[in-house]
Amino acid sequence: MFGLMALAISVYETRELFRIDAGYADLLEKDAAAALHLTQANRSLQAARASIGDMMMARSKDGKEHAEASLKEAQDKFVSSMDLAIAALPAQADLPPLKTDGFAILTTSCGAPIAVGRTANDEASIAMVQQLFLGMCQPAFAAISPRFQSAAAAMIDNADSKRRDVSARAYETSKRAMAGAVIALAAVLVLGVLAIRMWIVKPIGKIAGTMTALADGDLSAIVQGTDRRDELGIMARSVQIFKDNGLRARDLERDVEAGRAEREHERERSEATERQRVEEMRRATKSLAEGLQHLASGNLTFRLDAPFTSDLSQLRADFNAAGEQLASSLGTVAAATAAIDGGAAEISQSAQDLSRRTERQAASLEETAAALDQVTQKVSMSSKRTEEARRAAIEANESARSSSAVMSKTIFAMQGIEGSSNEIANIIGVIDEIAFQTNLLALNAGVEASRAGEAGKGFAVVAQEVRELAQRSARAAKEIKELIGKSVSEVEAGVKLVQDTGQLLATIEQQVAVINSQLEAVATSAKEQSAALAEINSAVNQMDQVTQQNASMAEQCTSASTALAAEVGRLREIVSEFRLELDEDDDCAPDQTASFEDASKSPVLRLVSDIGEALGHAGGIAER
Repeated sequence: MFGLMALAISVYETRELFRIDAGYADLLEKDAAAALHLTQANRSLQAARASIGDMMMARSKDGKEHAEASLKEAQDKFVSSMDLAIAALPAQADLPPLKTDGFAILTTSCGAPIAVGRTANDEASIAMVQQLFLGMCQPAFAAISPRFQSAAAAMIDNADSKRRDVSARAYETSKRAMAGAVIALAAVLVLGVLAIRMWIVKPIGKIAGTMTALADGDLSAIVQGTDRRDELGIMARSVQIFKDNGLRARDLERDVEAGRAEREHERERSEATERQRVEEMRRATKSLAEGLQHLASGNLTFRLDAPFTSDLSQLRADFNAAGEQLASSLGTVAAATAAIDGGAAEISQSAQDLSRRTERQAASLEETAAALDQVTQKVSMSSKRTEEARRAAIEANESARSSSAVMSKTIFAMQGIEGSSNEIANIIGVIDEIAFQTNLLALNAGVEASRAGEAGKGFAVVAQEVRELAQRSARAAKEIKELIGKSVSEVEAGVKLVQDTGQLLATIEQQVAVINSQLEAVATSAKEQSAALAEINSAVNQMDQVTQQNASMAEQCTSASTALAAEVGRLREIVSEFRLELDEDDDCAPDQTASFEDASKSPVLRLVSDIGEALGHAGGIAER
């Protein structure tokens, strides 16, 4: 019976464990996988936005091709991640529209900025594509981000609900299994006591009643249990032999009364035989009465050692075998009682250990809950600071864009100054050539004035002055040309520096954009960590409650073990009334005379005594 109950409890626990395992597997394979793929899709969408920004800001062909390849890779990852999320969690209806809208942002809303960004390589086109991005693409990204957050929150709520269901099922399974074990132990104890009373005590009482009736002379009493194959059946068959002997004695008395005249001549021949038979019957009856007295007093170690006649030797062997079998059975019961007592003690000790460990676990869980509260507060503060840093990065990005526009205007102004300087240098070259021609003309005029003699002296003086003026103009033009050349060189250096500054500002703007993207990812991760810590905190609180309930159940188990130990003690007291091992120093065994003197105290012995007296009375009649 106990084995069947244990098998039923094991089958129930195994089935429930399979269900719990299936629930956890479904939670990990579907909800957790869908949440992971949704997060990867959101990151791919953000990576696509960053690739669009890289494409707009890149000036070289290689940079634009690299950005476009990154955009294509991010778009493919977004589609594949959304497909995996939808396949893992098809019941969530907001995932397919989210995939369609995200793909539409990359192909439709951001189509124009992407198309223009492929060919934008100067400041004007870059500024135009930035305006297109801010007007068409950026609002779409800003609008779809809350939808991703809502979908992730829905997945978290669904997973949390499934986790609570699985935890509740596991708790119910453990509670039912413990209750089943306690009930099984109690049932074994009760069934053991009932079995002893039904299969040993009650049949012995019936046999004693039959023997009492036989002792009172009622030979019509029916001996029950002769068909049993155990020790009680042997005792019942022994009593049946006594009954049969009584019936034979009564029939013998009747035969003697009826055929006394016919058997008178045989009296001398049968007298000795009958007297010997009666004497042997009396000895056998006396020995059997002594044995039954020991059995009635609970001594199961007594054996009939004196030999009987051949027709009664089987009776002695059956009595000894019945005593051995009964002693063996009660010894087995005593051993089982000791085993049950030890098991009850182990259960009680285990329950006490479980109670102590549960109390320590409850204290640890309380400290863990407090630590998790502090960690949750710190993560929330980190999330707020990350959000502030992200806003500062956005402002820095805007400032970098404004500085880039100013630098573009500065470059245009420096290029205009460079062009003006080149034109001035050309004009100075013309002036230098004019001075050179004037010098030549003045020289020719001086030569002609010298040829003219006195009449040309005044003209020669004027020509000389003109020549000197032309030379000074040439020197001045040369100096101005040198200054203009130096200015042009400095302007070129300034233009180069401004261009380098513009490139640095563009690089800073890209890095600020990357920092902004990283800060957004950090903010998202901080929010997810905060939500996860909140779930962990809730789970720890639930574990604290379960631990307290386990402590209560451990106390109940201790009480049940105490009650079981009390029942085992009562069973041990019942078994201890029987003597199972022969004590050589025990001097309490009564002699044969005392046994028959105390026969009135036991119905069994009284029956045997009456049978002996009846047989003696029959012998006396035979003698007469």
